[in-house]
Order: sequence, then structure tokens, then C-alpha cells
Amino acid sequence: MARKKKQVAKKEENLVDVSTEETQYIVQCEDVRLITSNLSPIIVEDDSKKDSNFAFLVRAVVEGTTAYSYLDVLANHFIDEGPVEVEGFQLRFVLMGTFEAHSEMSPEDLGEFVKMYTLSILWPYAREYATDQIRRAGGDIMVLPIINPQVVTEHIVENDLVEVEIIKTEQE
Repeated sequence: MARKKKQVAKKEENLVDVSTEETQYIVQCEDVRLITSNLSPIIVEDDSKKDSNFAFLVRAVVEGTTAYSYLDVLANHFIDEGPVEVEGFQLRFVLMGTFEAHSEMSPEDLGEFVKMYTLSILWPYAREYATDQIRRAGGDIMVLPIINPQVVTEHIVENDLVEVEIIKTEQE
């Protein structure tokens, strides 16, 4: 019994307390919303390539200490079994994350934050939503893969593929 108490005490010693202000990031994702969504059948009339694929676009609008970051996703998912005339589904949707800076942060710095973190924060929501929609349409697989957000973010930032619009307020 004493050994079990020591093990529990040791586990509790290794816990990292993140309830203090200094351990929390100065920008928080306050809300994630689905803005638009369209699911439509893919009908291929010729013998063109029928590989499932996906793509996305990140863009953001920063106004003061609030950033609205959009993840626009396009997924083409082909199915092996289903109605003869329908060979797959195309799902296009936009998620919006609302990010709030909880300290004095310039809009430019907030814009840099959303450039770097939108994909990491919104991609899990996108995967869940896409999978749910395809399952409802009769598919049974994960449509969007698990990605390495650091590698993908590095690519999109280095190639200037994230559009950030900063709206100046009257005070600025």
C-alpha cells in the first residue's frame, strides 16, 4: 500500500501546472465556426485520374487585437462502391477561428501569429468535419490525413502562401 502511495505522489510531482498567467499564451483561440460547406457528387464521364486528393488555403483578417483566420479546404474523395453514376464526393468548406490577443500586441504581430498557428489549431477540426461529412454520404475513411503542421506551415510561410489583411482602426 505504501508503494502505491509513493507512485501516485511521484506522478503528481511530475505534473506541470499551467493554471498561472505566465504559462498561458497571450493569444487564445476563442471560437471555431463553420462558415460555408458544400458537398457534391463527383461524376466522371471519361477515364480521367480518380485519385482522392485535398488542398487548403489559409487567410486571415486582423482588426485590433482580434484575428479572424480562415481555413478553406477542398477534398475530392473517390469511392470504389456506390451508385454507378457517382464516383465520389467533393467537399469544400471554410472554418473560421477567432483569435484574441490578451495583451498589448500589434496587429502585425497578431497577423504573424495566425500565419504560424492557424493550420495547427484548425486542422484537427477540419479533419473531424470532413470525416463526418463523408461518413454521412456513405464513405468510411478519414478524408484528410494527419499532417505535420510544422513542416506544412514552414512551407506556406516561406512561400508567402498565407494572406493576412490588417484593418487599421481609427486609433491606429
